[in-house]
Amino acid sequence: FTQLDRQMCFTCVKNNLADAAQKRPPDCALSAEADIYACNAYLLNLAGSDVKIGPPKDVSFLGITAKIGPRIVLHPSFAISLEEMKQRVQGKIRISSNSVLIIDGEVTIDGLELDGALEVRGSGTLKDRRVENSSAALEMIPEAEMATVLPSFQIRGYRPAMGDIEVLNVERGVVESAAFSIASIFTCCASRPR
Repeated sequence: FTQLDRQMCFTCVKNNLADAAQKRPPDCALSAEADIYACNAYLLNLAGSDVKIGPPKDVSFLGITAKIGPRIVLHPSFAISLEEMKQRVQGKIRISSNSVLIIDGEVTIDGLELDGALEVRGSGTLKDRRVENSSAALEMIPEAEMATVLPSFQIRGYRPAMGDIEVLNVERGVVESAAFSIASIFTCCASRPR
């Protein structure tokens, strides 16, 4: 029999916003996203020898509270095991609490200082990169707009505010950089130029 911390193996979205506000854990979109971000931050800490990630802060929407630190999304193309991740996380890594980091592809991060939003994709090494931009804080969706937003936002009750994201394409040592104004970092809910 194997046991793992809930943070490493389980989260769910089973409650609507009204029910979630009354339950502990709330098991809703906010708590599930917070769990995924926390798990990914934990995995990065385990994978690297010099990783410092900003602490989570309490965030509340519609009576539901969760601790959210940096919003870290690690696609399966980055690594599917801790051993694989250890090969891809090197050097000094610093990620502030308000940051967003999305890694998609066979990317090695060898030194990163992030205070903002960054998406890295491709296949190669990102070396000693410093990224600082406005990122995108989470904001409550006004009740008057709730009926008009996508269902994927209706179940949340919040969305990312307008902000910036730097997108880096890494291919065999070549890094192409682009900056976008960000309306949504939820890649499942809205599309961005790719």
